[in-house]
Amino acid sequence: MKQLDQKNIEFLSNALKVFFDKKDADEFLKKFITIDGNKPKHFQINSANKEQINISLSDNYQINTDIDLLITFAELRLSKIKLFELLLLLGQFTITSGELYFSIYIHQRILTETKNVSDLSNLSARAALALGEIYSKQANWKLSFNYIKQANTIFKSLNDVKGCANCENLLGTIYGEIGNLSKAKEHFEKSLSLIDKVNDNSLKGKLEINIGIIYNILGDFENAMSYYRRALLNFEKIKDFKRIAEIRHNMGMLYTKKNQHTSAIQEFDRCIATAMQTGYLYSLGIAYLSKAFIYSLQNDFYLAEAFADKALEICNKTSDKLSIADIYKIKGIIQRKLKRFELSENYLLTSIRLNKELQNELNLAESNVELGILYKEMKKAKESKNCLTNSLKYFKKIKAANEVKSIYELLNA
Repeated sequence: MKQLDQKNIEFLSNALKVFFDKKDADEFLKKFITIDGNKPKHFQINSANKEQINISLSDNYQINTDIDLLITFAELRLSKIKLFELLLLLGQFTITSGELYFSIYIHQRILTETKNVSDLSNLSARAALALGEIYSKQANWKLSFNYIKQANTIFKSLNDVKGCANCENLLGTIYGEIGNLSKAKEHFEKSLSLIDKVNDNSLKGKLEINIGIIYNILGDFENAMSYYRRALLNFEKIKDFKRIAEIRHNMGMLYTKKNQHTSAIQEFDRCIATAMQTGYLYSLGIAYLSKAFIYSLQNDFYLAEAFADKALEICNKTSDKLSIADIYKIKGIIQRKLKRFELSENYLLTSIRLNKELQNELNLAESNVELGILYKEMKKAKESKNCLTNSLKYFKKIKAANEVKSIYELLNA
């Protein structure tokens, strides 16, 4: 946990006094609030990592003010259609920059003002789809599904094949996020069948990324990389740097699973450079998270902790709850390796709690594996077996051969 300033410590201390007796309050502060003396020490840090760790996140106060003023300015000068097109553009910008609450406000306005105007139905559908994307990033699955369904219904009524394909792709992405790979594949295949009727390299590239992710989870690295490279060529042609950042991250994840850490770090650094260039905070947050994981594997605990803390800062700003749950898992790994077992257990149980709330089966299984490893080191054989067995059921279900093999090795060790 990032060191808390005095004001935060005072707030927590007061809350603890209200809800806990002194013994429990003192125990929490002692065990779970990190102070400088307990943080892992570092010996060397290269300039590139130092620059990445030290980046400062703007609160976007000025840009949000400028956008508000621009909307007022546009209302006095643009036709309704032009105004809504501008709002859609501003809405996408605020998604990229992580200002999701402002983006929700913009897209809700479009939806409210266009939904009963037949000539503006396409704008309604695009706004609804954007809201589906925003709520998926916040892991609010119910609202996300509702808006995607609304968008898909409108696109179908307009015979907009490209719009329907985008809806199917987003549905596949969501099912992939929550670990339902068969459903994800079903929606991606449906989207692919739809875009056979239209020429859209951008959507085709997005689908190639997503299919590559499925293959990577299943351990088919050759097919995964093939899809990533095809998508990369597509997006480099149209200079879509947001997607290029995503692909670089996915390539890094592939190298991570293959234990090729140098190649993984190189791809994550490429992702970070591109994400910084475009201000794409979502990719920036998950790239920092992924670097933290690599450094934890390499027992470089200072760098792992530093990148995990920066990832947490970014993901809190973007309300990326799935990644926050994953960060707690990595913090649990770091503390386990430092033999701080109680702190590790708290982080891992927090990750498990969040993943259950978010219905993320894949990340839940991964966190249970880490908790199983922790309990094994703590000589809690029964608890360890329960965690590993629960994870095994999921990885068997999705036919993830590498993970199944690893868990059997842990169970039989």
